[in-house]
Amino acid sequence: MPLMQSPPAPETVIDGQRYLYFAGTAYLGLQGHPEVVRAACRAAEQYGVGSATSRAGFGDTPPVVEVERLAAELLGAESAFYFPSGYVGNHVLVEAVREQVGAVFVDEASHYCVHEAARLSGRPVWQFAHARPEDLRLKLDARLPAGASPLVLTDGVFSARGDVAPLAEYRAVLADYAGSVLTVDDAHGVGVLGERGRGTFEHAGLFDVGVNTAAVLGGPAGRPPALLCCATLSKALGGYGGIIPGEAALVERLKSAAPHYAGMSPPPPPVAAASARALQLVLDRPDLLKRLRRNVAALKGGLRERGFDVAPTPVPIVALELGDAANMQRIQRTLMDRGIVISYFRAYSGLGPQGALRIALFATHTEAMIERLLDALAGVA
Repeated sequence: MPLMQSPPAPETVIDGQRYLYFAGTAYLGLQGHPEVVRAACRAAEQYGVGSATSRAGFGDTPPVVEVERLAAELLGAESAFYFPSGYVGNHVLVEAVREQVGAVFVDEASHYCVHEAARLSGRPVWQFAHARPEDLRLKLDARLPAGASPLVLTDGVFSARGDVAPLAEYRAVLADYAGSVLTVDDAHGVGVLGERGRGTFEHAGLFDVGVNTAAVLGGPAGRPPALLCCATLSKALGGYGGIIPGEAALVERLKSAAPHYAGMSPPPPPVAAASARALQLVLDRPDLLKRLRRNVAALKGGLRERGFDVAPTPVPIVALELGDAANMQRIQRTLMDRGIVISYFRAYSGLGPQGALRIALFATHTEAMIERLLDALAGVA
């Protein structure tokens, strides 16, 4: 397996060689930022590498608490819950709401962790066609037990293809089902979509995330559905760990219901301090998001000019299906021989049997780097 020997950046060292790097998920280019690295080093010296107890004991450290404050500020929430891995965000939310729902409905192309959380709910699980609100309604009408409330799980941005979930349409469907809950894994949307980078809900014009939660908290249901979101700091936001924003009562409910608070070691202080500094940089530098969007427009516009079928969305992900698996592997190897790295996914959530080439773009890529990729890709595809 390839060995990354530098932080992910526009130029990244892999197996001892420096490449132009258009893979991974470091969309705002913060993972190797000097201020982020220095924050981790200072925290390691001051707090050590871990608190050696859970957050329910004496395991809270100032960097962990600071991440929750800054994440809530960035996402426009009253509070936030920070835990060691974004992968378990759906598990945390499902654990909190499963007693209030009678069945779970999952977009078929969602990430593995979404499907895993659905199975762990202990409720009947049904899949609906990818990004098809009309099929969601059909499945709800056919499969939801009488008098029960549904839980709908989906990615916000689908990581392999860059598709954006139609959240406004899902909300319109769920408005007809009392006590319904829409939960979105926005790992690839937060820090990327929306005017302030708050993610796919903001992109869809929905701003009451984590606040219409009376039914989730066991009280009387308000206007459905309740909107819930989990995200990760490890991608666009330049840190590490999972985050769930919402009103203070919701966050306290999540912490009391989730073993990830009382039974798991918290994020290590150096990781939390680096994450807090990265969050502060995102808050202080709105130009990062503007640069990312400018780069996305340049890449996707350039691909369309060269004959590639690419949707003009603001997502910094491009999936290309160019012939069969062997041909796409050839393209990837040829580009790598020319000093450019893109990904080939043989099998991943939402992809067809041949897989796809995946290009990821960062705010820190230059126009010259993007042009080099475009010319090289056009020459070998």
